[in-house]
Amino acid sequence: MRIRIAVILFALPLIASAQFSRLRNQPLYDQNPLHFGFHMGLNYYNFNMDLKDLSQNPDIFGVESEALPGYNINIISNLRLSEHFDLRFTPGFAATVRRLHFDLINPFTDERVIATRQIESSYVQFPLHLKFKSVRIDNYRLFLMGGIRYTNDLASKAKVVDDNLFKLQRHGADYEIGVGADFYFEYFKFSPQIRAAWGMTNLLVQDGTLPVEAFDGIRNRAILINFSFE
Repeated sequence: MRIRIAVILFALPLIASAQFSRLRNQPLYDQNPLHFGFHMGLNYYNFNMDLKDLSQNPDIFGVESEALPGYNINIISNLRLSEHFDLRFTPGFAATVRRLHFDLINPFTDERVIATRQIESSYVQFPLHLKFKSVRIDNYRLFLMGGIRYTNDLASKAKVVDDNLFKLQRHGADYEIGVGADFYFEYFKFSPQIRAAWGMTNLLVQDGTLPVEAFDGIRNRAILINFSFE
């Protein structure tokens, strides 16, 4: 009886291991040198504002920014570098809307008002990320990622002559970090992720209007919630 118990106890890990292997979906998926997919999601773009000393300007008292939800869709190209590292190129499109609220003196009426400028952006994006993957456990694994992206704002009004617009430069660059999880299903991999982005490029257009005089510089910042299918 003791021998039988010992044999059973010895065999249990092997049985569990075999069962564990049978439960794995696409066990060789991460051995592919190159694979593709797409992701879509929501974004919340806002601004990092480098304000001047507004006490030196009698016509402007303050500035507030407001983020509105947008959307994005990207194509995924994933190159396997090693067991735990991938290089990812994910070109795509993002649309977003932001508002700036200026507490200022109306130059035509000399009254103190809140002037709102709505800024619409349509970004063609070219992100390049390095992805670090944890050890796979059953049908999921965690990951961290980071990298840079170039953006081209198709909706930029940088060269438009209109004092009622707050203008941003067409070209920009950001850096990003993110965290997420890969879930392996029978026919595809699903990956929810959240990323944060900070602009490296000063997007301010010096057009001589009163609202622009509040800034030394203005840069993008964003939160992105994406859902990938690969």
